[in-house]
Amino acid sequence: MAKKADKMEVISILADADVLADQHEVFVEKFVTRANDELYLMLGNIMAICLQVEASAAKASVVKEMRNKLRDNFGLKTQSNSRVPSIVVRYIVRSNRKTAHIYGRVIEVAIANNITPEQLPDFIRDRGGIDEIRLSVVSAEEKKANDDKWANARYALSGLLCKREPIGKVVMNTNTRLLTASDVEFSYLICNKNLKTGEIDVLGAIYPSSDIETRALELFTITSLAMQHNGTNKFFEVCNENGLNQDILHSWMKLNGFSDDTTARDFTRTLIRSTNELNKEGE
Repeated sequence: MAKKADKMEVISILADADVLADQHEVFVEKFVTRANDELYLMLGNIMAICLQVEASAAKASVVKEMRNKLRDNFGLKTQSNSRVPSIVVRYIVRSNRKTAHIYGRVIEVAIANNITPEQLPDFIRDRGGIDEIRLSVVSAEEKKANDDKWANARYALSGLLCKREPIGKVVMNTNTRLLTASDVEFSYLICNKNLKTGEIDVLGAIYPSSDIETRALELFTITSLAMQHNGTNKFFEVCNENGLNQDILHSWMKLNGFSDDTTARDFTRTLIRSTNELNKEGE
């Protein structure tokens, strides 16, 4: 009897769930889908206003008046360097800053892709909806910000290396100058340690490559940053992420003329400080 009662309960629960599933489908179609369709059409109309303002000979006056009304009538402040779509959307949406920001980004992405206001609803659907477009913009911005930080770190490191005392001297057997290029800072040699003499033998030279330089400077930076965490719990985490270990770091320190952890950390602090200054300049 227990098994039969259990079976009946399962059937009953599933029947109730199926009814709710049908109701949910009707709800989504009636309220969510239709609401999205109406929203996308409205965004197309807002986009049309944005384009109209952009094309207007009185653009500056329109934007100024919108900003003044937002401030005087609604207590909403906007930045003078805000983009036109941002101001227009803010003026129309008004009360919800976050919503205005999201709508503005969607419209800016559409404009950048040469989408017309009439095409905007289909464009949003094809991209997976407003949230997907917003996330793609955020992801792209985060990537650019991260790329900019690494570029600043490489630039700062190049300056520090050029100011350092050389860790060694190389005398070439030929009168040929080392190869240089306009998009790199350094020259590149293929070297090997001579086990018999202990000297470093130069076996070849490489034509300068910005890809090689970028990777080399990033590896130097990563190793330097790892030294900054030496003696902390984060040290092993950084090492594991970048294929490093304490022996590699100590060899790196010795090779680069850092007599101890303190000297290496001082170099890293200078690198971080110089990079942060460049990051602030770019903000």
